[in-house]
Amino acid sequence: MPRQLLILPGWGGTKESWQKFSQLAKNDFQVTCLELPCFGKEPCPKGIWGVEDYAVFVKDKIRELNLIKPVLLGHSFGGQVAACLAAREPLLISRLILSGASALRPKRNFKKTVFNLAAKSGKIFFSLPLIKNLSVPARKFLYQLADSPDYGDSAGIQRKIFKKVIRQDLTEDLKKIKAPTLVVWGTLDSYVPLSSGKKIAALIPNSRLEIIAGGQHGLHLQMTEKLYGLVKNFIE
Repeated sequence: MPRQLLILPGWGGTKESWQKFSQLAKNDFQVTCLELPCFGKEPCPKGIWGVEDYAVFVKDKIRELNLIKPVLLGHSFGGQVAACLAAREPLLISRLILSGASALRPKRNFKKTVFNLAAKSGKIFFSLPLIKNLSVPARKFLYQLADSPDYGDSAGIQRKIFKKVIRQDLTEDLKKIKAPTLVVWGTLDSYVPLSSGKKIAALIPNSRLEIIAGGQHGLHLQMTEKLYGLVKNFIE
């Protein structure tokens, strides 16, 4: 029986966005791409979930799907959830792969400060009659500057969840991960910088860092074969 590979997409990611990678991986592994609540066909939860709630959701799905110690691959927000699960349920998985994982959340930095100020003042500024029609594109531009485009693309309970999970730092959880771990990062990742990948790899005891030159945040989309080669070599 082939090894089981469980994929957790990032914020807004779906089975469709991981189709190219999944098709490649199916040549060697039993692949399951799990859509997280609020994305794809999974409805949003009724409450405002945190990372730990998403980890429990994945744990329940692993048991429901009868997956036996799968290799867990998490991208971006999916990597944050994967790291949380690996730290708190060490016997549930065999190996961990983190790609551009949003596992470290600095309490305060310049971009976030500008983003918060702009978001607050923008409500007043963008309501002025002469520039009211510019509100939507202008806000999207501010979110891009703050590396938070996901915030601008969310609404309702999804936005409330987003605001919660981006405040959850997993520094202590990373130190507790026991599974062999592969950390993969692109040098041009503008969503989660390479410096975060280096810190994550340093915090996880049994890990190694692979850096893809020219790679951006969505390595599974931009450099599918390169990412898969690293994943396959690590698992085998």
